[in-house]
Amino acid sequence: MRSNKQRTKTKLLFLARLYAPHIGGVEKHVAQLSEQLVGRGYKITVITEQFDAMLPLHETQKNIDIYRIPKKQCETKLGIWRWLLAHRFLVEEADTIHAHDVFWWYLPLRFIYITKPVYTTFHGYEGSQPPTQKAVRSRKLAELLSHGNICVGEWMKTWYGTHPTAILYGAGKARPSRSPRENSAVFIGRIDEDTGVLAYIEAVKLLRGKISLDMYGEGSLLSKLKSHIENVPYIKYKGLTKTPEIILATYRFACVSRYLSMIEAMQIGRYVFAQWNNAIKRDYLKSFPAVQWCSVSSLPEDIAQEMMYIIDHPEREKSAVHGAQTWAVAQTWEHIADVYESLWQTSR
Repeated sequence: MRSNKQRTKTKLLFLARLYAPHIGGVEKHVAQLSEQLVGRGYKITVITEQFDAMLPLHETQKNIDIYRIPKKQCETKLGIWRWLLAHRFLVEEADTIHAHDVFWWYLPLRFIYITKPVYTTFHGYEGSQPPTQKAVRSRKLAELLSHGNICVGEWMKTWYGTHPTAILYGAGKARPSRSPRENSAVFIGRIDEDTGVLAYIEAVKLLRGKISLDMYGEGSLLSKLKSHIENVPYIKYKGLTKTPEIILATYRFACVSRYLSMIEAMQIGRYVFAQWNNAIKRDYLKSFPAVQWCSVSSLPEDIAQEMMYIIDHPEREKSAVHGAQTWAVAQTWEHIADVYESLWQTSR
């Protein structure tokens, strides 16, 4: 619950590999959480990578202090550790440390500042394949050395053996919008193996123009995507977008399979088609609390069949959208901030 007590400004230090202006789910999570906490009287500092050499090494955005580890030093673990040791005054000034996936950044300092409260949020998994034993051991070490942790999804219990202090799925602040009548779908996300981008293309191709698909994003499969949709008039690549909630509102269906995008689509009132290509992604989607109100498939043939079923059964679409939206609108960044505050106050 949000505290009504007067507090001196509690100083929080967040560690996150990437942060705004970089676009991504973790980046949005940390930025929105930080803004909420600033509004509650916290002083927030974020340490992140300088992913673009043109970005300043230190700046303040929306009352959030951002320190960037120089791009060259981010190339090795030793480079990151040396930077953190040289800037350990940021740790000394903080009341609480919270790592977002990158607990290993803090590892050398964990044994210098033994009594300093430190927490970790585990946001997802590495790559498009099940985690390696090394990745599992790294997670377990982070859990062991943290005073508490948040897992984004219950599936982590199975795949990493994590014992979460709290479980979250994400949030959004998209507004409900009336659905357009035409059979239009949109993909928004990374154009990589684990986002289902090529499966969506093949599914829509199977329907031979009964549904159109526009695609937004960038990633390692962009060239492959463009070759797959060449001379296909009902599938188009639209580039990048910084306003996914606005884009989602202009389509009837959302082809997304990451929690934040799914929640935003559901808040707006869009039926979601989510795709998995391995067992860990399947469990990731199957453990989503609103899974009963969307379609979860693997093969393009199954996605196409689900799409036609929803098109032919508007009553199912209406019922599912209502159920999903009712759940999704309760997933707010205020609630996310409440969970973090509770973690810091009760897990020391």
